[in-house]
Amino acid sequence: MKRSVKWQINEPIPKNEYRMRIIFLVLWTIFLSSCNQTDLSQYFGDFKGTIVIYDQNLAEYTIVNETRANTRFTPFSTFKIPNSIIALETGVVSDVDQIIAWDTLKYAAEDWWPKMWGGEHNLKTAIKYSVVPLYRNIASQIGNERMQRFVTMFDYGNTNISSGVDNFWLNGSLKITAQEQVEFLRKFYSGRLAASEYSIKSVKSILIQESTGSYILSYKTGAGSINAERNSALGWLVGYVEKQDNIYYFAMNIKGTTFEEVLAPRVEITTAILRELDIID
Repeated sequence: MKRSVKWQINEPIPKNEYRMRIIFLVLWTIFLSSCNQTDLSQYFGDFKGTIVIYDQNLAEYTIVNETRANTRFTPFSTFKIPNSIIALETGVVSDVDQIIAWDTLKYAAEDWWPKMWGGEHNLKTAIKYSVVPLYRNIASQIGNERMQRFVTMFDYGNTNISSGVDNFWLNGSLKITAQEQVEFLRKFYSGRLAASEYSIKSVKSILIQESTGSYILSYKTGAGSINAERNSALGWLVGYVEKQDNIYYFAMNIKGTTFEEVLAPRVEITTAILRELDIID
């Protein structure tokens, strides 16, 4: 007995139905993707804050609180990155190992200064311990004209240093967004700043915070009170992660009630998010 085989010829899918199927698949893919994504804003807890992360290979940004990411704030000690580059470029500092003194009459010790600010410092220790008077002295030696020229060439934030050459970055006239911090770091790392390879390489070396077998984490902190009553403070963490054949740039800031309140969280929040995104271990 022969079996009969019935062949079924599929009819072409109508164009409108085909489009609807494609739209459904796209929306479904987006839905599934969103279900698998962690809400990174949860890491900020009660802090108002933002973080911008740029994946160089994918040319993609991850941003928490986009409005704040594009709001300018004082850079505080994150400006020590360009300040160090400018110091080397102008010859005010010859290299990262040079012992640097500051004018102790102009920048006299205050009660609140950390103990580690005392003693001798070079750029390595000055940036590590964020020695403010040393960098104010460096800026004074650079001078207003040269400082303005470099800040403008670097296109750093609003490029406004009018509030004083030795304090414009300390809740003064200079303001920058988290997004602009990332763009500056990208130019800095790739050598697209108007600065020598020597200066860039030197400053990169003093920003390293952690080096493992799988990544190198570099960053600079910044923090301070942002009003006269000292009941509002800003904390920054800006830097990048070198991982295999990729670079991840980041900049975050948070608002707290006191200087002390933002110190630890700025690092804890950032590293937690970088771990969540599998950028660091």
